[in-house]
Amino acid sequence: MTQKSKLEMQIETALKRIENEQKRLKLLQNAQSEKERKERNHRLCKRHGFLESILPETISLTDEQFQAFVKQHIANQYGKRVLANFAVQNAEAVAVAHADEKQQSDGESASTIAGQNNGNNAPKNQHHADGNSQAVGATA
Repeated sequence: MTQKSKLEMQIETALKRIENEQKRLKLLQNAQSEKERKERNHRLCKRHGFLESILPETISLTDEQFQAFVKQHIANQYGKRVLANFAVQNAEAVAVAHADEKQQSDGESASTIAGQNNGNNAPKNQHHADGNSQAVGATA
């Protein structure tokens, strides 16, 4: 039996790592799919339950009747316009939230850097409702 060269052993090790990472990737993808499926299932049950609570008459409908009801009274032009407006509002809210997060993280980074650079660790005064001030972080 011939002894494997160092290079062949490295190749074999790398191939095993690739195989392990591919298995790990597959497990993560399966976990993500299951999580998304559970979230969707929960959302569907929650929304349909809400619909049945405000329109209990829909409980006795057949699937075909329920689909016809939704198509005629919810999925019409008016309903689609309302949904489009909600989608725009949600997109704007997400954009504002991302901008706020970025501004906060930029501000925290700048204040952290400024605090580290100028060495200003002096206690700050905390003002109370009674008009008195007390140094915060000062030792007695």
